[in-house]
Amino acid sequence: MAYYLRKENKKKGTYLQMYESHWDKEKKQPRSKSVMTFGYVHELISDEIPDPVSYYTHFVAEKNKERAAAFTEETRPRAFAAPVEYNLGQFLLHTLLEELNVKEVIDILAAQMRFQFRIYDMIAQLIFSRIIYPCSKSKTVSSVFPHLYNSSPISEDQVYDGLSFIGGSYKKYIELFNHCYEQHYQRDFSNVFFDCTNYYFEIDLSYEDKQKGPSKENRHDPIIGQALLLDADLVPVAMQMYPGNESEKPYIRKVIEEMKSRYKVSGKTVQVADKGLNCARNIYAAVKEANDGYIFSKSIHGRNLSEKEKKWLLLENEQNIWKDYRDKAGNLLYRLKSCVDSFSYQFKEIDPETGRDVVKTFSVKEKRIVSYNPALAKKQKAEIQKMADKAANYAAYKAMTREDLGDSAKYVKITNKDKNGKKITPVIGIDKEKVNEDLKYAGYNLMVTSELDMEPLQIYQTYHSLWKIEESFRITKSYLDARPVYVHKKETIYGHFLICYLSLFLLRVLEIKVFKNQINSYDLIDFIRDFRVVNKGDGSYINISRNQMVNEKAKKATGLTNLDALFLSKKKSKIFFRTAFFPTPEYYVLRETTEVRYNICFLMSSHFLG
Repeated sequence: MAYYLRKENKKKGTYLQMYESHWDKEKKQPRSKSVMTFGYVHELISDEIPDPVSYYTHFVAEKNKERAAAFTEETRPRAFAAPVEYNLGQFLLHTLLEELNVKEVIDILAAQMRFQFRIYDMIAQLIFSRIIYPCSKSKTVSSVFPHLYNSSPISEDQVYDGLSFIGGSYKKYIELFNHCYEQHYQRDFSNVFFDCTNYYFEIDLSYEDKQKGPSKENRHDPIIGQALLLDADLVPVAMQMYPGNESEKPYIRKVIEEMKSRYKVSGKTVQVADKGLNCARNIYAAVKEANDGYIFSKSIHGRNLSEKEKKWLLLENEQNIWKDYRDKAGNLLYRLKSCVDSFSYQFKEIDPETGRDVVKTFSVKEKRIVSYNPALAKKQKAEIQKMADKAANYAAYKAMTREDLGDSAKYVKITNKDKNGKKITPVIGIDKEKVNEDLKYAGYNLMVTSELDMEPLQIYQTYHSLWKIEESFRITKSYLDARPVYVHKKETIYGHFLICYLSLFLLRVLEIKVFKNQINSYDLIDFIRDFRVVNKGDGSYINISRNQMVNEKAKKATGLTNLDALFLSKKKSKIFFRTAFFPTPEYYVLRETTEVRYNICFLMSSHFLG
């Protein structure tokens, strides 16, 4: 749509009008209409307008500029407009950030860049926005920043510049937050949880760290990997990003070495992982190179488990006594038994001198613990039966493609030869032996450890703490919407994940250390999102929060009784942001030994969250 000067030749002379062109949606063609008439050229000539055509050409051009400016003003994102509704829930995060006192160091780090905005303000507002309403950076600036109470004006371009800056050295900011956290709380490294996951990008071609690899969402887009480390309290310690086409297995060694060096942790470490990260190279690195230990799970299906181990798994005699663990009502929860033996491993690696693959063989003395869970057995048997029925349907009717079978394909048996070894027309049937074997081992789980002195129950409980690290990824992916990622540059992507990491860090500190698990991270997120007020314009606000249940939990945890008050003055609102929930610095007395030994358990899982 635009204005133009129409010059129409009539009997009296040239007639000037300003026309507007527009698109007719019904007739699907361009149309025009008159919006202003000027008159005949000879009648318009005067001392002020000696050339009417030139004069009104300029006049129409100015009208087009005014219209374009008005349209831009009308449609532009209202990044700095004064809204009526504000979010107050972020006062919990604001107070924690103030208590951690990270602002001064962040200002020093950013001083070299001479930004026209404060990097600390940007980080804080991006964290608040990520928890309140996770969305693209553009929408965050236009739709979320203005509704943050006492927010600073930061533009979209400034956000991208700032993210790129902090993403280029994201480990420094993680170290800063850890250092400031330790001024209030002593880190507990008695158990440390480690896991890896990946995030997809909706792009066609791989670029930089965005590479195609195994995605747990079963997508074919390029992905990027993330390793996460938590301490015994489940408070994040470190994060590391890596290309999506790299295996996560070596990162156990890289992150452990970096953590030990950065935090000066000495002594033995015990790495706990499920079968996805259980490989001979990691076992060798733990036992032979670092003098550490491990607890792994081992698959009881396939080629990895010998027939001798399978027989021992089910064997019941005086030397293999099961110990039952029951609930208060006497119902069986699970059974455990264990044995100790020496086992051999081998792996390939490149010889640095010759450049050729060399097979390394080694043996270790291990304790094997097998568990049987009746509830798990019931669930697994139902799943096996369901897959077997699907395979049977395929064998009988060919009603689906082999790709549609999924995991059920392992129960399909194709016979190409007869008893004499002669080739025959392929016969498709059900592998009943495989089905029966899987049913026989349903409910069983095998754990392997180098820690011979640990009791079977202690090993079982340690291994089954894996769900705690997975919950952190669930929060990051589902509640904080870390995916899909809308930024493209490597440094900006790392900055995005740093914001997600710091959001998780603050939530965990609030949940575990500040509120002593009285309110979980999910309820904290709900409260922060729900606690909103409307500005009446007379110095007071109306509280429009609706989630009464989570509000009651927040009141109990914080001790603030007026969180659900209908009317809030500006003074009361400001008090929320000055409330102190955090203790003075406290430190544990270290044991008077020549060496402080930490038993660090790295809990890992290859089962990435979807």
